[in-house]
Amino acid sequence: MESHAPLNVSKTVVKSLEVAKIDHVFLVPGKMIYPLLDAIDKSPSIRGIVCAHETSSAFMADGYARASRKFGVCVGISGPGTMNFVPGMAAARADRIPMLYIAGGVSSRVEGKGAFQDATLSGIFESGVVRSLVVNVIELKNKDNLQAEMRRATDGLNWMRRAQSFISIPVDVQQQEVLSGQDISRKSYDHDVFNACEVPADRAALDTLCHQYLLKSKRVAFLIGSRGNDAETAKVLLDVAEKFRIPVATTLSGKGAFPEDHILSLGVYGFSGHSRAVRVINSDELDALVVFGSDLNQRDSMNWTEKLTARKDLIIFDDSFDAPAMGHVACGRIFSGIGATFRLLSQMDTDHSADFHTVLARRNAWIAEVHQTPLYDHQFEQTGVRGAGGDISLYPGDIVKRLCELLPQDTNVVVDSGAHRIFMAHYWLSSGIGNYFSSSSLAPMGWAIAAGIGIKLAAPERPCVVVTGDGCMLMHGTEIQTAARYRVKILYVVLNNSAHGAVHIDAIRNGSIPEQFSKLPCHDWRAFAASIGVAARMVDRLDDLGDALNEASRFDGPFLIEVLTGVFPAPNRYYAECAACP
Repeated sequence: MESHAPLNVSKTVVKSLEVAKIDHVFLVPGKMIYPLLDAIDKSPSIRGIVCAHETSSAFMADGYARASRKFGVCVGISGPGTMNFVPGMAAARADRIPMLYIAGGVSSRVEGKGAFQDATLSGIFESGVVRSLVVNVIELKNKDNLQAEMRRATDGLNWMRRAQSFISIPVDVQQQEVLSGQDISRKSYDHDVFNACEVPADRAALDTLCHQYLLKSKRVAFLIGSRGNDAETAKVLLDVAEKFRIPVATTLSGKGAFPEDHILSLGVYGFSGHSRAVRVINSDELDALVVFGSDLNQRDSMNWTEKLTARKDLIIFDDSFDAPAMGHVACGRIFSGIGATFRLLSQMDTDHSADFHTVLARRNAWIAEVHQTPLYDHQFEQTGVRGAGGDISLYPGDIVKRLCELLPQDTNVVVDSGAHRIFMAHYWLSSGIGNYFSSSSLAPMGWAIAAGIGIKLAAPERPCVVVTGDGCMLMHGTEIQTAARYRVKILYVVLNNSAHGAVHIDAIRNGSIPEQFSKLPCHDWRAFAASIGVAARMVDRLDDLGDALNEASRFDGPFLIEVLTGVFPAPNRYYAECAACP
């Protein structure tokens, strides 16, 4: 029987999240959100996860959104809480992740009176601070505006519009009762349809693509960016590639969209690029390069190399509502939903194309030629085990390759920012099911430590590994305690090279900066983990990694494996060469 008990603003806000099927909210407690905390606690379907820091709560919600394909929600107090949200806001905005940030403000009765932690216009004016980082900034000063303002805050929080919203609610307004007509949780819509909404495909453009390129004996390659990198799109992308026999490369942010052990895989193009992808896409043998869901930014375009666009037709499909910064590309883009585009291509009729069998035969012969270029050019790969200081130590690439061999193929892989990010992109062979996660555009260090928790909570049925470094652990390593507190079964692999590795190698080899600015103390991360309730093990031999993974599998919560490595040049040769070009 439906309850007619009065609702207050906080309970109504939480009920609106229940309607959207949000089941985890990430927060740091404080007095200005007591009513919201009470409403979350009483929710039958939402679990509040208490984090160590608001920045990490935003990273967790970001990861949750990516893995659930819903939107992420984090809650904190106004003022210092909102200011700590800012790095997470920036990362989500850069990668276009739908997010809702809820802040509890000082009572409306004390604004303008020098109230403690006043973040309104009379204080630090936090709305002005976050305005450039989110799409919608809302200050709910009047309970009678609740319905309209919450609709404004949540309408764009899907994977079509990819918006972000910030809403500040004074603590006294949170407690106020709302009229029955203001119960926004009762608005009726089909959630599954709401969540599945997407940009439709441009049928006319796809017909032209097929008739001029895909159904002709043309050499065509696909390049997949971040907005083509999810589980559902990955499935149909594979169907399309196999149907038309099109080789596929991904950008760093698109890694995970295509299986990298597949005959049609070119690997990663751009930052951390593979030899095969770079050779094919930069060559003049292509008739057309078709780009899906990429801004062709600095990392994605190999430092804006002219070879990407020279002597070939460049066709760009994208569904971003924000115009990407692509002024360096002398080409317009076709506004077409990425998932819908691949579904329509998979349904295209090829039976009435008289010479399509000849087209496929010629493409297969070309693909055989393409595979004469290996994924890795072994003359440029590390074969020894001596680090930058001449000491014998583990090579990060060997660790990554061994992890790839030992972990299940459906593992959700969450990668942090640093030298290990380059080694992972280069040596981890993605299974191509949309299960590789990284904050690629802003790339804040420590993001993966927290985001991995949100990803695991959103997809508890899948194994989850976070690959991070000692520099990242110094920033947000405390959040492994959050995983322990909630018994989140997640594997943390910390590659400890006692340095900010990507910078340190420059300091040593090129003299770019004094070594003191990149060298780190050799902290014992195994001991740190144990001190905050996380089981851990240290590995300094490659052959011990399998035993450590077996040990981790027996634990019900998080497990940390610290791997001692040396400092080695990152396998990023092609990108570095393009950066050095005039």
